[in-house]
Parts: sequence; structure tokens; C-alpha cells
Amino acid sequence: MSAKFALVATLACVFGSVGRADPPAPRDDALRLAPPDAALVVVVQNLRGHLTDVSASPFAAWLPSSALGKQLLNGPGLKIFTDGAAPVLGTLGLTPTDLFHDIVGDAVVFAYTPPMPNDPKAERSVILLRPRKMNTLTAAVDRLNDLQKKNGELTGVTERKHAGGAYFERQKPDGASDFYCTRGGVFAFSQSEPEIRAVIERDKGAGDKPPSLSARLTKLGVAEAAAVVLVNPRPLDAEFTAKVAAARGDEKAFLTKFAEVWAATDAAALYLSLSKDAELGVALNFAPEKLPAGLKGWLVGGRTPSALWNTVPANALFAAAGRVKPNDLLDALAQLAPMTDKPGVRETLGETLGPVFGKDKWPLVLDALGPDWGVWVQPPAPGTAVPVAVAAVKVATVGPKGADAAKALDQALEYGFQVARVAYNAKNEEQLELKEETSAGTVIKSLSGGALPPGVVPSFALKDGYLLLATSPDAIKSFKTPTADTVPLGEVPFARFNAASVREYLAAHGPKLAKLLNSAGAGTEASLVEQLGQLGLALEPVERVELLTRGDDGGLKLLLRVKTVKPLKE
Repeated sequence: MSAKFALVATLACVFGSVGRADPPAPRDDALRLAPPDAALVVVVQNLRGHLTDVSASPFAAWLPSSALGKQLLNGPGLKIFTDGAAPVLGTLGLTPTDLFHDIVGDAVVFAYTPPMPNDPKAERSVILLRPRKMNTLTAAVDRLNDLQKKNGELTGVTERKHAGGAYFERQKPDGASDFYCTRGGVFAFSQSEPEIRAVIERDKGAGDKPPSLSARLTKLGVAEAAAVVLVNPRPLDAEFTAKVAAARGDEKAFLTKFAEVWAATDAAALYLSLSKDAELGVALNFAPEKLPAGLKGWLVGGRTPSALWNTVPANALFAAAGRVKPNDLLDALAQLAPMTDKPGVRETLGETLGPVFGKDKWPLVLDALGPDWGVWVQPPAPGTAVPVAVAAVKVATVGPKGADAAKALDQALEYGFQVARVAYNAKNEEQLELKEETSAGTVIKSLSGGALPPGVVPSFALKDGYLLLATSPDAIKSFKTPTADTVPLGEVPFARFNAASVREYLAAHGPKLAKLLNSAGAGTEASLVEQLGQLGLALEPVERVELLTRGDDGGLKLLLRVKTVKPLKE
């Protein structure tokens, strides 16, 4: 493929990655000509609609007046890009509007299958464009052909016939060729003549039935996504099998176990959606009956949010929370752990932590912990600059076994605090003390004194059935017990980054934080102030970022949702 033709194809794929799926017809026009057995299929949809919507959005109106927007729009990067792209487009007789609205504005599909381990020449690929104005695209291709014939990059362009259809061969001086054709409003390009011929054959036999690739997108729940990288595991089975066969030792044992999950995977997709927010995610679809029993519950089925989300402060800088019992997690890890004579994860933890909790109490502790857990970082208390960190995990304390587990946890944590105190005091003049206080019936133990930063007082307690660790006893005192039960939801939060709170924190405490980091040897105070300022600037367009999960009987989704300070669309 020539450099200029490759550039056109690359621009189609890159800039098309912000397209959308409404309406779906152009996408299906292209997918009906794509090889249904391709390993990877990249689908980009309705760039024209997204460009129109985003350019008219509150976010687009806000961006030029923001500090980051002024930096980006007035910076050299944008000018270099536009100055570089204009001559290329001009040579082809195109404007940016022609390219983004009329050529790649409806649908772009790229289908690819890598070569098999025993046949390195079996690589397959084809690019399919469904333009709004086919004559604009074909005119640009004709200009490119003429230009390359004049400068010697092509020796000729020859029309060929196959199955009653026409296609064109672009012949190069080194004897290589690439090929293209137009079928049913779709332009197809490939470096492989058999691939172009296959496009013509699929066009003749397509009929009115929806493309199987569209059905796969629908099953994954990403048919309306802006851009999708669809993965079909089956064409990759041979390569995966060869990788397993070539592996040795622990890697081979792990891959052999993982092969069961791979065989149960029907399809996967990486996708981007644009609405008022931006969403980037991974969707997986399984054949549940083929999944290993110990992993089935992790990969399919509804999700339940942690009760601790009801307790996390709304202005927390960062938070993560979920539901898992340690015993269940260890069993899942054992499913994927190598089958060797080495100790497994459960055995290693028992050997390491068993003596700390008491070997007879360690199984009780494991059974008592969970399922609800959470960690979060909240703004600092007045007069301090260091944010407050909190970790919480549900503990079953009811009954004799629960009481024994709670006692073992308390003793183990006190031992850990005492070890930390001794280690600190051995190296510092100012000494730490382990103190105890009671607040509303809760016993809180804290390390105080020494040269810890203001506001940092490591503490722990068992409160209302939760084990709490925090950098401040006040955070334990203010902890509100969450509601007891939760129910499965469609989308369940796993982690949340509050960019608005982080910006407020940096604006209020940036210089003090830089001073603290400087004293810890992280860099000069001036450079740290500048870096923290740049971080605040980079976060200016973002309100919140959330990592969520969604599960059903057939699979799961992991999605990252970015909420901007102004909606990306009305």
C-alpha cells in the first residue's frame, strides 16, 4: 500500500473512531461485505452525526474559554496538524468536510485475521468504507491513482472481472499490487486479490438477511457504540493452542487452565460510546455451560453493589468498593493457579499470616471477612493538607466464631501497629505512641506523636460490624454504618475518581502539598508546584470518572465512564 493511500485509510479509521451507530443501516451495508470469520473487526459509525452534535454541545461552547482549551487551540500542535493535513487533502481534491462528512462520515469497517502459526502468508485484511457520497471517494481515488502513476509509485491501474463484478488492480514497480472495488454503495480496499474477490462473492450472496457480525454486536450490547473492536476468538484458537504447547513450567499450567475460559468465550469487544458522557468499555460474551464451575459466578450473572457506596462521602477524591469473600477469591485464584508441587495462594497466605492471627484463628478470620469492602480518600480536615484515607471491610462478629475472629483481627492489627511504632522509634528522635480512646462505644487505637505530617494519625477500630483503618481517628468516628442489604443492579460502581474534588483540593492545598512532597524527597518545591498545577489543568474538562460493571446470564461488561464539566451533547 502506498504511503498516501495508507494515509487516507488511516485517517478514515482514526478520525472515524468518534462515530456513532445511529442510524445502523450504513454500518450493516459495510458489515454484509466483511468476512464473517475475521478475527478482528473494527467498526466506526456516523462520524458526521457526532461531529455535528459535539460541535453544537455545551462542552464545545465551554472549551475555548477554559485554560486548557486556550492552551490546546492556540498551541503549535493543532497548527502543525492542520498545516500538514491540508496539502495532502488538497492534492486529492478534498476538504476536511469532504473527508469527515462525505467519505468516512457514515461507516468504516476494517476486518483482519492474523496469519496462522504454520502459515505466515495467510494474513487477511480488508477495509470497507460506506460513504455518503461515493462519487467524492471515487474521484479522490482516481486523483490518487493519476498522481502515483505520474510519480512512478504505480505502473498502472487495470480493471479485472470476477463473478460478474469489476474490481481494479493497482500495480506497483516492485511487482506487488493492491486492489479495490465498489459494491452496493460500499468501497472495498485490500492488498489481497482473493479478499476483494470474496467481497464481490459476498455481495452476490448477501440477500436481505442482517449480517451475522451485526448480530454479534447486538449480543454483546455494543451495536449502538460509536466505535467497536470486535474479537472473534475462534480464528485465534490455533495460535492460542500453539502458545500453550510452547509454554513451559508454571506458564504452561496457567495457560492450560486459562484455555478453558478461552474456549468458553464466544465474542469480545472493546468499544467507545458518546452521548452526554464518554464511555469506553470491554464486553465479553460466554457460553456459560463451558465455563469452569469455580469461575462461572465471576464471569456471568448480575452484579450487586457494595453497601459501602452508601457511606463514601460525596466529595471523596477517589473511592473503590465491591463485594467479595476472601475465601471465594482464593478459590477462584486456585482455578487459574498452576497445578504444581509449589504452595498455592491460600497456602502461602496461611504460612505468612497464620502466625500473626494464630494458625487456629486464620481460617475463622478468612471466613468472617467480607463480602463488602471499600477504600476511599477524602479531603483533608481543616488546617491540614494531607487527604484522609479510609479502608473498611465487613466482619461477621456474631456468635462465638465471629467473636474469636474479631478478637484475632484486633490483636493482629495492634501487633502490626506496635511493630511499626518500634521500627519508627528506632530511627527517629521524636517518638510514636499507641493510644486508645472510646467514642460512642467504639474503641479506637491510634499512633500519635512523632514527626508525622499534620493530620496523619494512623488508626483502626471495629465499629458496627466493620473493620476500619484510617489516617485519622475522626474518620472512624464519623463513619456511618451502611444499609445492611443491597440488591443486584444493571450497572454497579467499582471505582470513582472525582476530578472536581481533586481540582478543588489542588487549588486549596497545592503549595502545601508540594512542600510536604519536597520534604519527602519527591523533587524541588517549585517543580512540584508546577506539576500539580499542570495536573489541575489537565483535569479541567472532567467532572468525574467511574469504573462500572454490568453482568447478565451471558457475560459481563467493564466500562469506564467520563462525565465532562459540560455535556458532550445536548
